[in-house]
Parts: sequence; structure tokens; C-alpha cells
Amino acid sequence: MSLLLPPKYLAGLFAFMMAIFLGTTLLEYQYRKSEIEHLMREEAVLLLHALKEGAENAISGYNENSSLLVGSLIDQLHLLDRIDKKTALTSSELSEIAGSGGLYRINIFDRHGKRVAFNTPDDHEPVDPPRNPLVQLKPIFSGAKDSMVIGIRESRSKRGSRLIAAVARSRGGAIVGNIDASRLITLRRQLGVGRLIQRIGADTTGIDYIILQDSSAILAATPNVTGVESIQSDSVLSKALLQHEAVTRWSTFDGRKVFEVVKPLMYNNINVGLLRIGLKTDHFIAAQGKLRNRFIMFLGIGGFSTLILFNLVMTRRNEVLMKQAYKRVQTFSSTILESMADAVVVVNDENCITLLNSAAERLLGLTFENVAGKPVEEVLPDIADFLRVVMLEQSQTLNKELEMIIHGQKLLLSIQVTLVSDNESRGKGALAVVHDLTEQRSLQRIISRQEKLSAMGELASGVAHEIRNPLNAIGVIAQRLDIEFSPRADEDEFHQLLRAVVSEVHRVNAIIQRFLQFATPAPLMMVKTDIKNFLLSYRPLLESESEAKNIKFSLQLESAPMVLLDHEKMQQVLLNIVQNGVEATSSGGIIAIKLFCRKDEAVIELSDSGSGISEGDMSQIFNLYFTTKENGTGLGLSIANQIIQLHGGLIEVESIRLHGTLFRIVLPLA
Repeated sequence: MSLLLPPKYLAGLFAFMMAIFLGTTLLEYQYRKSEIEHLMREEAVLLLHALKEGAENAISGYNENSSLLVGSLIDQLHLLDRIDKKTALTSSELSEIAGSGGLYRINIFDRHGKRVAFNTPDDHEPVDPPRNPLVQLKPIFSGAKDSMVIGIRESRSKRGSRLIAAVARSRGGAIVGNIDASRLITLRRQLGVGRLIQRIGADTTGIDYIILQDSSAILAATPNVTGVESIQSDSVLSKALLQHEAVTRWSTFDGRKVFEVVKPLMYNNINVGLLRIGLKTDHFIAAQGKLRNRFIMFLGIGGFSTLILFNLVMTRRNEVLMKQAYKRVQTFSSTILESMADAVVVVNDENCITLLNSAAERLLGLTFENVAGKPVEEVLPDIADFLRVVMLEQSQTLNKELEMIIHGQKLLLSIQVTLVSDNESRGKGALAVVHDLTEQRSLQRIISRQEKLSAMGELASGVAHEIRNPLNAIGVIAQRLDIEFSPRADEDEFHQLLRAVVSEVHRVNAIIQRFLQFATPAPLMMVKTDIKNFLLSYRPLLESESEAKNIKFSLQLESAPMVLLDHEKMQQVLLNIVQNGVEATSSGGIIAIKLFCRKDEAVIELSDSGSGISEGDMSQIFNLYFTTKENGTGLGLSIANQIIQLHGGLIEVESIRLHGTLFRIVLPLA
């Protein structure tokens, strides 16, 4: 070509080709830069949404459990006040009451602030009140409040933290009590927003910082944050605080360039503050620097062939850098999602699964490798309906609760579905955040059951005392008539009727005695026991109940650590449940007992293949006096539930009509 064209034309052609190449490369650079910014913006918004959902669930879970525990303590103190109102409680009576209700210490003060009754747990030393009750309980003594929560404090006997509350005493003064608060403190540490932010920030290399701040201070942040500008002094933050959509911007942190996304954190329609996530831009800056260096190198090359080669190398290098940048941005999202305690499921516009975090794999019993790209209707039909509604109706969010059976276990799940869209490709998908409410609702049912039985026990005690005296008078009169009087006619029938009256009085008196035993149960005789050997020792007794009706008896026992048991009371619980199962099971059926360990608990499952329990009766089976038997008293399961609670455990029941019932007894290990 140099022989056919003059040098000035050749130089002009070279300059023209260089200008074209340089212009093309600059356009490519700008396009790649804007593409990275768009990807970072989309992924950052998704990260922020996932973190926001986790923070809101953490706050909600802690508040619900805290309210349940405080409400239970206040109710127990009000119950003590009603008993004290009838007859002033003594220290010995408080010592008997404290253990059954989960209370550790109870102090009763008169209207002058003098302690008139108190209890001392068996494993504690007697102590005097550390502060003046008239000062500490001023709102109650002044009549401004009828109850108050003093707070969580360390036990003076160094036995752990205690939640302390007080109620006004009907006789004048106050009743103060405390219960164990260690589970509440552990829950606050596990569910705290600050803990979630610090854990995610520490585990994620692609995140520079995470900050939750309000108009006055930093509420929570990753450890590397020592101070930030106030919301009022930054126009972008001030504007973002008033918006509902996420705001993104380029900013600096510790002298480094970061990509920041900002969005208000709302809880119960209240603006808690601004949630800010700063993403590292090392990969972006590195790609930008390498491109600039390539431009400088290119200017020193004088040949057309070298230009073509450099163009090919540059194009390939750009593709590699962009893929790495895109992969790293995607890693940010996966790291956040893997750190979340809630399950996350994402589908595309074709309703196929595109993402499943580790929490979802554990909760739903799936692996992402086996379900990736599959239709969600095929894998998760229960959740698919909610995803379909959001995508068809173009709804932004949808909150629902549903029950699912996973690996034979019924779970109560809270599902929040959010529409996810891509403005460039116009593609749409949906993101579902699934939270397991099973354990939380089970705790609510147990607390509700305990409060109901406590109230019914108090009523039974009052009614029994009122009936007992006139009933005994009737019995004494009938006995005197039988001994001292003889009618002139029908003497045999007269004495027979009087003896029947006396017999029925004794029978009713025995029923009243059982009611009184339920209202004020005797203290447990706890013994450290090998639960497996305990069940084996009672096998002949339990098996005899089923053999009499030609029902198969099965016992599956795993080795378990020691537990604290009252042998006689626990035998009563097991016999009661087995007898109920035998009565509900036809000949040829099966009664099965299974023992295994779960975390720090021993679990005993007693199942039958009987007629099951109807849905209407399930909510009442532990109620005092409720029975479906013709000659039942309605005390069996109520007493069994009371005994298990006194052991520090809980009892659960599952039943399918016409297929059988399963009772699950959970006991803490010694």
C-alpha cells in the first residue's frame, strides 16, 4: 500500500483509522462503564430490599416475644393479687405458688412500703429489697399506674438475668415478681438489627459499610464506621428520608470511592431511619485504570497491523473485566441472601426458579442445583399461587400466611412476595421472603393455654370451696336420718335412698378434691433419671393397656441424656395419654412410643392409629372439664399439661381425623 499511496495519504489514512478506533474504543468504554453502574444499581437495590426485610422481621420477632413474656408475668402477678384480695398471702404460701408459675422471687409490700410477705427459692439465699420500694414503685404507690415493668436486671444471687414487674395490690401496696429473662436476652442478641448488620458486613468482602441512622445518631453500623455526616447536612440523604424508593449515588468513604444505595427503613408505617449500604468499587476503578493504561500504550504504536492486534486484545480484555465485574456484583447479592435467616425464593417472568438461598434449602428441604430453572408450580405449588398473583396483577407486595407439610411436619409460614422488574430488558419476576412462624405460634398457644388453665384452676378452687361445706352438711344430715329415724312405712326404701344420697355426696366430694388438687398441685419430687430406662421400666404397664384390646404396642427408644423427672407424675401423664389412645383405637390398631433427642431437649412421641380429634375439639382438649367421653371428668389432659409444664417442658398435639393422633412431650435435659 505504501508503494501505491503517497506518504501524506498513508499518514492521513492511518490517522483516520486511529481516530475511528479511538472513537469506537471511547464509546465502548462509556457503554461498559454505564453497564456496570446499572448492574450495581439493580443489584444494590435488591440487596437493600433483602436486608430491609430481614431487619423488619428481626424487630417484629423480638417485639412479639418480649410482649408475650411481659404480658404473662403481669397476668401472673394480677392472679396473685386476686388470691391475696380474698385472704392475705403469707411467705410460706408464696413459696408454694412461685415454683408452679415460673416465678423466682415474689415480694408483697403494704401501703407504707413494708415487706409483709416474700418467698425465697430453694437454690437462693434470702435477701432484703435493695432499694426503697416507695421510691422505686412510686407510680404504683401514688395510684398513677396499676402495673409497671421495672426491666431486665442481673439476679442478685448471680443466677442469670431476671425480668421484673409489679402490680398494684388491692389491699394497698404492691406485688413485685421476677422470672427468667435469659431466653429474651438471647433472642435480642440473635435477632437484633445491629447484630444482623455486623454479621453481614463482616462476612461480605464486596460491602464497604452498612449504616442505620436517624436524624440524631447512628443506630447500628459495621465496625469500621466511626462517624458519618448527619442527614440534615446532606441534601441527598435529606431527600431520601422522605422517599419510599431507593436512591443511589457515588460517594467517598475513608478516602475511597464507593457506590452507595440509601432507603428509609419502615416498621409499622413508622420511619425508623435511613439504611445505607456502601459497595466497594475496587473492580470498577481497576477496570477504568487498565483501560486508561491501554490507551496510553496504544498511542506509542505506529503500525496499522499493531493497531488491529491491540484492538483485538483490548476487546477481549474488556470482556473479561466486565464479566468479572458482573460476577462480583452478583456475589454481593448471594452473600447477603446466604447470611439471611429467612428463606428467599426468586422466579423469572416464566415462573421458573432462578435463586434459592441456603435458608430456603434448609426450610423447604431442597437444593438449588436440583430445582434451578424448574417451574415453581412443580417444586413449590403452595407458594406458586402467591407469586402468580403478584406477577399477573402487577402488585408491588403481597403478605400471606399459610400452612405447609414439609418432610411430614406441618409448618406455619409467613410469605412476603415482591414484584421485581428490569427496566432495560422489560423482564419481570418475583421475590418471596419466607419466615417460619411455627415455633413462635406454638409458644403463643402454650402461653395462652397456661393462662387459661390458671384462670380455670382459680375458678375451680373457688367453686369447690363454696360447694364443699353445704355438701358435707347434706351428707351428715342424710347419715343422721339413716341412723336416728325409721319411718312407719317403706322403711327399707327410706334407708336405701339415704345411703344413696350419702354415696353420691362422697363421690361429688372426691371430684371436688381432684379439682382442688389441680388448682394447687403438690410439689414435684424431681429425680435425675435416664429417660430411656424409665420408659423401659414402665413398658409392661403401658403395654397391658393395649394388649387388653388386641392393639399392637411399639416402643422405639434412642439413647438420651439424663432428665429431671417426678416418676409418679410422669407415669400418670403417660398412662393417661396411652389410655386415651387405646379408647380411640379399634382392635388391630397400633400404639407407638418413640424417644429421641433434639438439640438440648428430650422428645417423647406417643401416637395411635385411632379416630383422631376433630378441628373443633383440638383447641379445647387441654381445657379444664372438657371431655368427649360419656363418663369423662375433663381433667386428664389438663392435669397432664400441668405436670409437663411443672417439669419445665411442653406438650404438643397433632391429629388427622380418622387417621390417628400424635402427642409430643418435650422435656429439657438435666
